[in-house]
Amino acid sequence: MDTLTKLTRPEILALKPYSSARKEGEQQRMSIFLDANENPCPPYPGTKECEGLQRYPEPQPQHLLDLFATHYQVEREKLLITRGADEAIDLLVRAFCNAGKDGILINTPAFAMYEFSAQVQHATVHPVALLKAENFQLDVERILTTCRDNPTIKLVFVCTPNNPTGQLMSRADVFRLSKELLGRTLVIADEAYVEFSEQPSLCTEVKSYPNLVVLRTLSKEYSLAGERCGVTIAHPDIISIIGRILAPYPLTVSAIRAITLAMSPEGVKQARANIKQILEQKKLVEHALQGTPAAIRIYPSDTNYLLIETPKPKLLVQMMEKAGIKIRDRSTVPGIEGCVRFSIGTPQHNQALLKVFKEYTQNI
Repeated sequence: MDTLTKLTRPEILALKPYSSARKEGEQQRMSIFLDANENPCPPYPGTKECEGLQRYPEPQPQHLLDLFATHYQVEREKLLITRGADEAIDLLVRAFCNAGKDGILINTPAFAMYEFSAQVQHATVHPVALLKAENFQLDVERILTTCRDNPTIKLVFVCTPNNPTGQLMSRADVFRLSKELLGRTLVIADEAYVEFSEQPSLCTEVKSYPNLVVLRTLSKEYSLAGERCGVTIAHPDIISIIGRILAPYPLTVSAIRAITLAMSPEGVKQARANIKQILEQKKLVEHALQGTPAAIRIYPSDTNYLLIETPKPKLLVQMMEKAGIKIRDRSTVPGIEGCVRFSIGTPQHNQALLKVFKEYTQNI
């Protein structure tokens, strides 16, 4: 689609993708692989679990693409598997932003990876503050005005639910941005936490909005943060463009095995049960903190974490650390001054957290 490819860096369009050993020629019918200079021996200790680790993995495992296509209800050609959603963010910035010329728009306070990737690419960052009085919703008019005034903005990042504030963005706002920016800008909907909300994913809307890109991750939903797996859902042309600069082997053999198991029927059932427990625990934690001096304000959350405004955030962080509990100090972030953020843990974790909160209230 010309409206998408014209946004791409010319060098990327002209780039011949790297061809790895696992992309060339027949793979399925082969039984002896002597094409990739691999060590034929499995690593120590050579047990059954080690078998296959000596081989390069399939770059985009076909069975995983089938699983994701079913899970996200999209066609396989709209999918790209990456090392977490972070890699997808970096690929998008590198593929569409000319260094020193183009830029991105972020809605602040925002996930720091957007700005970091732009800085690495020497792309300009245009911040637009979320509407705090409207529960941190998008300032659509200002976003559109900023894009009109800065035609070199190639990407608009929308984190929904937003990190660090925790709320979903209006679907109507995302659709409006996608419609009005078609041909000028890509709209990136980062849905890392959407499974903890009551809102359906935007994945299936890609067919209606060619410039809408949806980022998903298995880090939260399937408890696979340690294996690094993200999925980009977008128009096939966008998938083709960022796929050109994707690392030859984005997933390890062990990651592929873990993902396959986690997304089995039993794995999906357990993931949903885990999410249900986390949401129940979140309600209990919120209820315990409401009305206490520890929480001036508990922001509404559609995620697995809470953002709380508190009188002495740094003291709270210090007391938590003393108790061996790590939370995030967000008190110096513009727009959420005086806040801390913490994720919901197991019932035991949460009780330990609340115990420190109780001690903290005696010091404020």
